[in-house]
Amino acid sequence: MEQYLTQRRKEIDRKYQFRASHLTQVLGELLHEKRISERELRGLHEDKLNSVRSFAKLLAESVA
Repeated sequence: MEQYLTQRRKEIDRKYQFRASHLTQVLGELLHEKRISERELRGLHEDKLNSVRSFAKLLAESVA
């Protein structure tokens, strides 16, 4: 059980890195997974929002 929880924590830590340099990817992944909506991204500058959308689209295309 401890090994499973340790592995799972590491996976989550890698997935949700909230450093500014990874924020676009994190938000794009959350958008792709439908854990957040574009409405919740209101307030981001248009260039950042476009980057998030592009990353979500890239993920969708790689799955298809």
